[in-house]
Amino acid sequence: MNLEKFKKTLTYKNYSNFKIFLRYIEYILKNFFINLIVKLNFVVRKPKYWIDLGSFKDNRYINFIVYALKDDFIFLYKNDENTKKLFHRIGFLNFFKHTGPNTKFDNYKKTSFLGDNETKNLNKVFFNTDYFKYFSKNYKIKKEQVIMPYYMYPRIYNSFYKKIYPKKKPNFNLRIFFSGSVYNEVYGNFHWKNEPKKFPNRIKVINNIIKEFKNEIFFINSKKDIRSNDIFKKKIVFCLHDKMVKKSSYILNFKNNFNFYKSSCFHLSCPGAVMPLCHHLIEGIKVGSIPITNCEKLMFPNLDLNMSLHYSNIEELNDQIKKALDMKEDEIIYMREKVLDYYEQYLSPENFKLKIIQAINQKNNEIICCDDHRSVEKMNNN
Repeated sequence: MNLEKFKKTLTYKNYSNFKIFLRYIEYILKNFFINLIVKLNFVVRKPKYWIDLGSFKDNRYINFIVYALKDDFIFLYKNDENTKKLFHRIGFLNFFKHTGPNTKFDNYKKTSFLGDNETKNLNKVFFNTDYFKYFSKNYKIKKEQVIMPYYMYPRIYNSFYKKIYPKKKPNFNLRIFFSGSVYNEVYGNFHWKNEPKKFPNRIKVINNIIKEFKNEIFFINSKKDIRSNDIFKKKIVFCLHDKMVKKSSYILNFKNNFNFYKSSCFHLSCPGAVMPLCHHLIEGIKVGSIPITNCEKLMFPNLDLNMSLHYSNIEELNDQIKKALDMKEDEIIYMREKVLDYYEQYLSPENFKLKIIQAINQKNNEIICCDDHRSVEKMNNN
């Protein structure tokens, strides 16, 4: 990647030209060492199944797939310029433990994973990223199709996922939690043309809640605030970032973020930068926090009212916030149990592994999955 192309990847960073140049030098040096590391990779164990990724397509769902299948599968790749993308996505340890070059395994029985625009064939599993078509247009899921669950922030699966555990009971004083970026230049431009009223952008959602419920909100503005004695004197906790920063630079790291999720009775689901679904929805559900969401019909199966609160416009959102603030504890416990059951049955990596194994044992199977902005682009181009 030359300097001009690299600059485009930093569009929302507001870096000076000098800082962009320094980051570019860092990028060049990292690539040099990664090239050396990739050449040393080899398969260290014999798995139950072999999956050939071919020339890796840089997709967002690979982290979830590798985590879900790593105990029974080895992922093979064509050693080319795209191999570094796979390395970047899944990280050093996962790359060396669960992948290998496909050149030495021509005689092995393998299943090929195909992406968009590749020809379907026997003994191959096709990944269809036209995810939103099946929900916005009420397409029926065919027998040979499998819906891959939407996933958390992808890098969580690289090493942190095993550290996530739900709490049996939440802190009933902490009714609603939200943490995320409110950088207006990114999240203020979101527009879902199919149902614009149902899916207001994140900035409108957050600004509305601050306006209507300001006296109920504790704002985490620094790492010191995490330890404040006043934090649970308010029923709503927000940790907002008004600029684009790396996840590693967030006030709340993965551990602190999930501690708030699992302590909260409810969590707010806001749109991402280009689509209604956001990784926050799944992260909260994982630990039993009840979602306040407008994405109930974008999940498979749909989220029903015994495990979530739904809104279709700003006025309904305000009503659901009030409902969450006033809900009785026994009702929260009931809904929380439903949320945890839903995750285990439909969203967990373990459940997806069973579906993938079944798909591999059949012919011409298709996995319908969300590849974030690429899935949005595909829907818009239809």
